[in-house]
Amino acid sequence: MALAQGPGRKPFYSSTAVFINEIVKLIVCIGMTIHGTIKDTGRFYLQDFLNDVFGGDAWKLAIPAMLYAIQNNLQYVASHALDPSTFQVTYQLKILTTAIFSVLLLNRSLPALKWMSLVMLTAGIALVSLEESNNRARANQRSNSDPDSTSSALGALLDEQKNNVLETAAAPAPSNDRPEFFVGLLAVMIACILSGLAGVYFEKILKNTKESIWLRNIQLSFFSLPFSLLAVYLKDGEGVTEQGFFAGYDMLVIAAIACQSAGGLIVAVVVKYADNILKSFATSVSIVISAIASVALFGSRIGTVFVIGTALVLGATYLYSLPDKPTVKYVDLGSQLDTFHAEEGRMGSPRQGSNDTLSTPTTSSPSVRLDRIRGQP
Repeated sequence: MALAQGPGRKPFYSSTAVFINEIVKLIVCIGMTIHGTIKDTGRFYLQDFLNDVFGGDAWKLAIPAMLYAIQNNLQYVASHALDPSTFQVTYQLKILTTAIFSVLLLNRSLPALKWMSLVMLTAGIALVSLEESNNRARANQRSNSDPDSTSSALGALLDEQKNNVLETAAAPAPSNDRPEFFVGLLAVMIACILSGLAGVYFEKILKNTKESIWLRNIQLSFFSLPFSLLAVYLKDGEGVTEQGFFAGYDMLVIAAIACQSAGGLIVAVVVKYADNILKSFATSVSIVISAIASVALFGSRIGTVFVIGTALVLGATYLYSLPDKPTVKYVDLGSQLDTFHAEEGRMGSPRQGSNDTLSTPTTSSPSVRLDRIRGQP
């Protein structure tokens, strides 16, 4: 996706890419559902398929679809109201909100070591995202400069503009007391909460149902498509009307959308057979790998902040993978013995003493009369 949106390339509308992404996932999931049905039953009826998709508890998928749509719009508000560094750092709080909702909705118990690893993961991925954001800003500055034209009149104009930018940068920075900052901060906080809630709620639906993961993704896509189409209209409606829905699309953009669709399906599988917390760890490690790959692809620079963030992510992953300590349960033997004695008395079993119930009963040996033995021939 970074290559598709790189400098010097014809821009495309990201909202249309999100919509196409949902379409691709929908088509793949429909194909997998039809294949599974034919494999299991040897037949496929369209009416049965439609009943499965839109009947029963399909309405439950409207809740995460709506939450995801609100979250995406809040991300858009926050990214415009906050500087990239602040947005990248604060948005990583979704890791902690995911863990909190896992405890609340799934009755999951997390020991102190795992909570510490989650805090480390949040801090580490925030540092990695901060470094990546700074690298992207430096790359944009380099792409906007043209050193070969400094001897021309255009070069002189560019130098003058650069000086104006430097003077503006040297001026006192605006205070974070402006209303936009707090609006953006509130938006990103709510987005983090909705991200954790939607992810854990979807996990609960996947694990507490007999329907296949492909059918659940079909239902989620059907409810998500109207929200995605609405986002296209609100965000890029004017540009799409003038230039077309697929403006700027090429093979690289198509490949990026395919990767996004595959990633979304893989995430659903991870949530189904693992959980959202492990998904957060996997996503964080993938961000680190992507940042390292960007060094070779874009010439990004790895700084101390990135190294510290990577160390925190890897350390947190290791700590979270450690097995939980076995729980030691203390049993009151005295109360159990009293219960046993009371039950024995109720059943009418004989008791000779307080310790007889713990002794092993011995079977008496059969007696043999010696006189009969002597009398036998």
